[in-house]
Amino acid sequence: METTVDKLEAMFLKSEADLEYIEKRLKLDFIKRTAENGCSAEENPALMLENLRALKAKHTALCSEVKEITAAQKETMDSIKNNLGNVMKLIQHLQQTTDVKVEPLTKSEQDAAENLASALSQTTTEKFSVRSLLHQGSQ
Repeated sequence: METTVDKLEAMFLKSEADLEYIEKRLKLDFIKRTAENGCSAEENPALMLENLRALKAKHTALCSEVKEITAAQKETMDSIKNNLGNVMKLIQHLQQTTDVKVEPLTKSEQDAAENLASALSQTTTEKFSVRSLLHQGSQ
């Protein structure tokens, strides 16, 4: 059994060496033909392949960064949603415990509140204005 495994391992090593030799030989042939045909280095298939490998590596790195950024963005959005919910509850509590009359929202305040709610993917049942917060703070 071990001799079979050793033979297979030797075959794989020989195959790897053969592939490396073929790759080097092809690169040399490409370089030689490019020079013979008077083509520029940019048209050299061997250089194109190397550039392609570099681009693939950059692409992989960028994909990894995008995943990290997406995860951080989701975490940040979740934190913002939680904080906004806590602020809304606190404001509601303050409004209920004090006898402050809250003025209705203006059209622009309603639009801003709707945009904020839709941007955070959170439906809020109560809307408040900065004006009412400032009004409460001044009393």
